Amino acid sequence: MAPTRKKSFGGLGVMRSELPLSGLTITLREPTGADDVLFAEYRGDDPHLVLRLVERLAEAEADVDWGDLAVIDIDTLILRLRQAVVGDQVSSHVDCGGCGGRAELSFGIETYLGHHRPHQGPLEKRNWGVSGPDDAGWRRLTGAGGIQPRFRVPTLNDQIAVADAQDPPLALAQRCVEPYPLPTKLAARVETALGTYAPPLAGPLRGYCPDCGAAIEARFEARQYCFQELSYRARFVYDDVGTLAGRYHWSERAILAMPYARRAQYVERARRQER
Repeated sequence: MAPTRKKSFGGLGVMRSELPLSGLTITLREPTGADDVLFAEYRGDDPHLVLRLVERLAEAEADVDWGDLAVIDIDTLILRLRQAVVGDQVSSHVDCGGCGGRAELSFGIETYLGHHRPHQGPLEKRNWGVSGPDDAGWRRLTGAGGIQPRFRVPTLNDQIAVADAQDPPLALAQRCVEPYPLPTKLAARVETALGTYAPPLAGPLRGYCPDCGAAIEARFEARQYCFQELSYRARFVYDDVGTLAGRYHWSERAILAMPYARRAQYVERARRQER
């Protein structure tokens, strides 16, 4: 399902789209000043804050516990939010290891998500496979001889549960793979299966330097990148509150209740009147 937009005050679209793994149809609303404060205070990859923002900004057509959604669905939702608020195009400059120049890597979010669609149905490889999920979402590796490990796609609640662990990736694997640890070959098969059913929206981006033709590479972490962008954009909320409170004597609560686009129009008008 391709995303659609509904026009809101100021022209910023409210996006409606389908999450890739759960199939849920969700609607993202325009962030208000109160949401911008949360973005502005974002530090690092805090899954608790991710859950709080998703609960505030997303609506689903069915009852849903957002924390129970797979990480790929949550990260897709965050990419969709960035797409609605900032735009589809992502661009970053990378230093070329060949000539030392600056090269640009750019892509569209729609294209990126299209290349990271989850596999549906059973998985059949040359001498092993994966069964369909049970009611709790666990899948079983087949064709593995005596050991038939099972695994499930990590959720946001899983990330929250291991956030304070000494080794979060290890703690996450222990929650989502049984038995753990596995022999190297079986572990590789489970990793392959997880990457097929829930492709991570993080990984290397590759291109070529336009000046010398050398290969260039940069790692893209979808959630971290989007939150950093949205956090930087949101930090102007404090200046906006000061401008509007000083000009119109509105309360902080009233200003923070405004959607971003409406607040920006009032700020622009207030600053023109001050000149």
